[in-house]
Amino acid sequence: MKKSGLKIFLLVVVLGVGLVVGNLGFSMYSEYTSTGSGTEETVVVEIEQGETTKDIAAKLKESGLIDYEIVFYLKVKSLDVASKLRYGTYTIHKESGLVEIIDSLISGGAMKESEMFTIPEGYTIELIAKKLEKEGFCTEADFLEAVQKDYDYWFLKDIPENDAIPYKLQGFLYPETYAIEEGMSAEDIVNIMLRQFDKEFTDDLRNQLQKQGKSVFEVVIEASIIERETKLDSEKAMVAGVIKNRMEIGMKLEIDATTLYPLTNGLYNKNRVFYVDLEIDSPYNTYMYEGLPVGPIANPSILSIEAALNPKDHTYFYYHTDKEKNDGSHIFTETYEEHVNTLN
Repeated sequence: MKKSGLKIFLLVVVLGVGLVVGNLGFSMYSEYTSTGSGTEETVVVEIEQGETTKDIAAKLKESGLIDYEIVFYLKVKSLDVASKLRYGTYTIHKESGLVEIIDSLISGGAMKESEMFTIPEGYTIELIAKKLEKEGFCTEADFLEAVQKDYDYWFLKDIPENDAIPYKLQGFLYPETYAIEEGMSAEDIVNIMLRQFDKEFTDDLRNQLQKQGKSVFEVVIEASIIERETKLDSEKAMVAGVIKNRMEIGMKLEIDATTLYPLTNGLYNKNRVFYVDLEIDSPYNTYMYEGLPVGPIANPSILSIEAALNPKDHTYFYYHTDKEKNDGSHIFTETYEEHVNTLN
């Protein structure tokens, strides 16, 4: 090809690319600024709890309401309304403008009827199941069946197959207040709890796991103990420090909550452990076996998880409830003698 012909060819290519880019840019700008015409035809879009702006954009594109996911994302960001987008079932007119679509998602006018359900911190799967049935969301049996099914979340990958663990999801159903929609199945309810755990367990926490060489399962076991042992946020790292100190010297944890879990079948309807109870042969009994119990004994909050990853550096090996203060706080001591003396 002669030089003049090559120049003409390159010019045509550049002009062609410029025309395509220009048309794409114009099309994207038109969608970004469009107020929409709104046809009679409608599209139903289901936005699930926990879905991100990008997830919503993908659904809107799939339903034909928008052409460019990035344009929707940028519009939401420019309006600073990402935190206001609500989940639910929406009926949206085709050819609606972005602002109209976003307004619909914010107003929640097409949202399903829902009721609030709260999981207290330190609740077990067994307690959650009973509470769900009592409040009319699903039967206890359906929920206990649902938690035995397989769910695809990264944090469930390293849970060992062990028949001694009654429920493999124990520890991962995040304690929070949820909006349970009308018609939700027990599996749907399990999923929103698992999604919340995924949301709470940030990349920073995952990095801490990797640096410490721990598994998420191990950390959740420890966090569940901390959750059951103290209700005071200020003490969580202290209790974690006691656990760390005992494990480092090969001392049994001897923690009541771990023994109460099998004794009460996860219901914690018994407050005290008697000497006869310590004879229960269970891998959860830390009076009988060294190390952590075989699995989590409750569902911990993120503060307990953070405490498990960041135990307080101290020299205490014992603690008990401060009966004089009677505020849920504990007295921490270094030796068993001190521990016994402060009991009186």
